[in-house]
Amino acid sequence: MRFLAILLVLVTGIHPQSPKLPSFKEFATAEVFSGKPAAPILRTPNQRLFRTMIRQGAATGPNFAGHYTIADWGCGAGCVSIAVADAKDGRVYDGPFQALSWSMVKYEGKYPANTPEFVPLEFYTDSRLLIARGCPEEENCGSYFYEWVAPKFKLIRKVEAVPIPQ
Repeated sequence: MRFLAILLVLVTGIHPQSPKLPSFKEFATAEVFSGKPAAPILRTPNQRLFRTMIRQGAATGPNFAGHYTIADWGCGAGCVSIAVADAKDGRVYDGPFQALSWSMVKYEGKYPANTPEFVPLEFYTDSRLLIARGCPEEENCGSYFYEWVAPKFKLIRKVEAVPIPQ
């Protein structure tokens, strides 16, 4: 069977249908917080190191999973770090990676990192799904689909990055 799938790709250029990717609607949240965001409570040395970026992000209010704020900041050229702040009680949680860099590859087979369509982090206020496109800790480049299950992210799918044809 695998031989036939490879032969189909080589002869027709058609790729076998891959499983459906997780969607933001599948992870919809019931509530969206609209009050004044609580001040972040910084508990770890890493959170205190990036306190200004976390505080500034948290002050803007929820942008993720109903009542959370993903605060992000650059960590060099082509690199981002994040923390998650709860707008209700101020608790701060670490992201699923320390640093997410990206390479000149295609993510999900359609997002080359050198185009305007490429977005390394994708998330919405009304969904618990985070899509991180890149190379966590500069390794294993791909698209990572995480579900927010407080107090941490749960990896639900990874799609390997593919080289950009020359």
